[in-house]
Amino acid sequence: MNMREESYIEWEGGSANARLEKRCAFLLQLCRFALEKEDVDIFPCRDYLRDLYIEATGMEEYIDSCGAQKNRIWHSYREGVASVKMFSHVYYDLLHIQDATPYYSLLSVPGDFAGETRAALTVFRASIINSARTLLKRANSCLLMNGQTTSPVDNCYEEEFAVRLPADREVRHVDSPGQTVVYLATKFLNLAEEPDVREVLQQRAGGTYENLVPTRVNEELLRLVEARFHNLQSRYDTRISESDIEMQDRNLLVLRGHISIIYHLTEIATNLTHFYERHMYRHRKIEEERFQDPITAEDLFRILFEFILSYAARYLDSSVQLCREMIQSYAEEGTIEVPIPNYRGFHVRPSTLIAKIVAHYGSKVQMFLDGQEYDAGFSLDLFRANEAINAYKRRYIAEVISKGETEELSRQPLDEDYRRGLQKLFLALMNSNQIILYDRNISFDEIDLVEGETLGELASRLIKHYMANSKLDVHSDLTVTFKGDSRVLSDLKILAESGYGEDKFGNNIVLPAALRYLRP
Repeated sequence: MNMREESYIEWEGGSANARLEKRCAFLLQLCRFALEKEDVDIFPCRDYLRDLYIEATGMEEYIDSCGAQKNRIWHSYREGVASVKMFSHVYYDLLHIQDATPYYSLLSVPGDFAGETRAALTVFRASIINSARTLLKRANSCLLMNGQTTSPVDNCYEEEFAVRLPADREVRHVDSPGQTVVYLATKFLNLAEEPDVREVLQQRAGGTYENLVPTRVNEELLRLVEARFHNLQSRYDTRISESDIEMQDRNLLVLRGHISIIYHLTEIATNLTHFYERHMYRHRKIEEERFQDPITAEDLFRILFEFILSYAARYLDSSVQLCREMIQSYAEEGTIEVPIPNYRGFHVRPSTLIAKIVAHYGSKVQMFLDGQEYDAGFSLDLFRANEAINAYKRRYIAEVISKGETEELSRQPLDEDYRRGLQKLFLALMNSNQIILYDRNISFDEIDLVEGETLGELASRLIKHYMANSKLDVHSDLTVTFKGDSRVLSDLKILAESGYGEDKFGNNIVLPAALRYLRP
């Protein structure tokens, strides 16, 4: 029994196969039409693409319900249907991008996006034709042809969108426009910094792209990124589209255009990676000789990385500054005064958390201390404040030692029993919460004595030395002032009230729910 006969019996006789042949007829006619129009420049048009995608989608569902995925003959046909479905979808989406781009008010980015779009369409057009040719061959192996397949369409032409209807609907009013715009721009900036987004859209030099899929870039990751931008576009259309604020601020249309084009590009990227992982990836193939890929892996990766994802990254980066400017123009400014971090001032953890809060909202915030200004959005700039903080602590503790209950002790000259005096002095400072000891095994012999100095002067030098070595810190009531976006200031106040994410010994503590976006 040959394979054709075996396939025929697998479907329980001629009547079952006849029903399948009838169900497959229109899709196969569309594939035949693709081959007939291979040399026609206008092909494929939207009407054809729509019919091809709908028929392929319906056919995929139908034969899957019949068990085609587990049948060694019909699985080959099913692969061809999936190929036709995917490339008709991708071509249509890219055609939409090509036509919609002039209305997106996009910022200028490096490269020739229009030219590269046309080049990608040419490759995908060939993929549709290759898919159609392969599907017809596979249909023949499943006894679906019988020589009766004809073209269902007399012609294929693209109707130009030459008519623009008048925009005469009454616009709706948006309450709290500033809050709405700032929220949208902030969400965009947050997306731009999302690890998943940066991983997918990072610029990559040409090379062995095959090593990146699916290990670094894959369908699952791309689908998440696509959904985030789709959600952002949906929120814009719900809250801002066709409103008075959209009419007043033209930057909103620019932002909407960037959100949309990134969404559509990542949607295409998702489909391409899905097709590669599901239908081309070598580890998925069992009977490789049966499958003739409609596009080479090299062409697919080149379009995916050097065109689709590359331009998505460029449009993302180009609109970051726009979002920051929008936030600045709409944000409400304020000022707060908060204490400095208890443990070692603005070291890595508190400075990083502060910078993350500022980055989360995308606005500019300054910190002021002792007449100096620091950029709260950069942790390295906040580190600089520790110089002033430590200088203040050294002056402060020297004054504390020379006054109050330790005044008389601090004036004593050094003698052979000076260590006992230092112990009394340090104990008094600890009991009054003036100093915090991180190392209980400190030695008073780590610095040289200076002739003529008092016990208080030696204690001050020792405290400075221990502070530099992170063995001790000085408690102070020093405060700093933050000025900028009131939304940022509100979260900074919560952070300060929570000890900047650590206790007085520098141990990490759980942040409140309001700051959950800071969690890894």
